[in-house]
Amino acid sequence: MLNIHNLSISFQGDYLFEDITFRLGAGDRIGLIGKNGAGKSTMLKILSKEMEPDSGQMAADKNLSIGFLKQDIDFVKGRTVLEESYQAFTEIKKFEKQLEDINTQLAERTDYESDGYHQLMIDLNEVQHQYEIHGGYNYQGETERILQGLGFRREDFEKLTDTFSGGWRMRIELAKLLLQNHDILLLDEPTNHLDIESVQWLEEFLKNNAKAVIVISHDKMFVDNLTN
Repeated sequence: MLNIHNLSISFQGDYLFEDITFRLGAGDRIGLIGKNGAGKSTMLKILSKEMEPDSGQMAADKNLSIGFLKQDIDFVKGRTVLEESYQAFTEIKKFEKQLEDINTQLAERTDYESDGYHQLMIDLNEVQHQYEIHGGYNYQGETERILQGLGFRREDFEKLTDTFSGGWRMRIELAKLLLQNHDILLLDEPTNHLDIESVQWLEEFLKNNAKAVIVISHDKMFVDNLTN
């Protein structure tokens, strides 16, 4: 899945880490352990390609999808919790827009026997098929399930994200990441702003659903229970 060979990076002349080699395979759940400043977050930034190492190589499977939960987030103002969470579904939202456009065109036409009308019907069937196989009929329910698992109540769904604290906005960002079904999840302190129930829910979700995980966390019990 992901192979790292002789990875090194330095800061102000000193190595944070040097000649690191490892392989992350499907089903692996790894915890990065070390003191503050040891380079744990830097490692995740390199794996997510947000930073370049000084030396070393990374080889990944074709079309490998990596999701990275960072400590800094930036939301567009004016979106509700659900609207922001739905940003995880770019493909589905694209198909929704196409369906809306085609149905609008069909509603405005009366030339039911024309080639143009028949082509619109063909296009409609194809987009509906793509919408279905991408989870278009399930994503709203899945979004609500994950938001509730992370501590949101149903009455929170239509509230603006601007009204929530940074910790709660981080939960929304985590929800989006979980909804995107990445091949690898890179999680930097995912439990920082979670209560006990949400930590337990996240642990079980990752065990049952994540394909591969690398996590940094000060929560030793969470790391011990999650990693393999």
